[in-house]
Amino acid sequence: MHAHRILLLTLAALLLSACTAVDKSKKSITLEQALRNYETAIRWVDFKAANSARRLEGTAHYTPSPDTLKRIRVTSYETMNMATFDDNTTVNVRVEIVYYNEDSMKLVTLTDNQVWKYDPEIKFWYITTPLPAFR
Repeated sequence: MHAHRILLLTLAALLLSACTAVDKSKKSITLEQALRNYETAIRWVDFKAANSARRLEGTAHYTPSPDTLKRIRVTSYETMNMATFDDNTTVNVRVEIVYYNEDSMKLVTLTDNQVWKYDPEIKFWYITTPLPAFR
């Protein structure tokens, strides 16, 4: 009887750790998907799609005007580094974006510091920072 309880407790612990590993793996996959979708939207200057992944936190930030956004063309989008915080529910991503404004035709490089958070209710990631500061 005692051995049976130990076996059940061991199995329960193994099952719990397996579920945690599967959850962490799913969270990682959905993060990769969210980052890829956002990158694609920025690369193709589909700012409506990029904004659909966003829940802004705070109020003081630069927002490019719609007229400016119409003239932006992105030539490069490269993830420079990524750091995970808060039990894998917050990720800081630093991206380098090279773009030009059709009016000036001058290449500009900007660094976009993004903060992504995981929503356990919808089991997906969202970005909490504004659009890159295109000018």
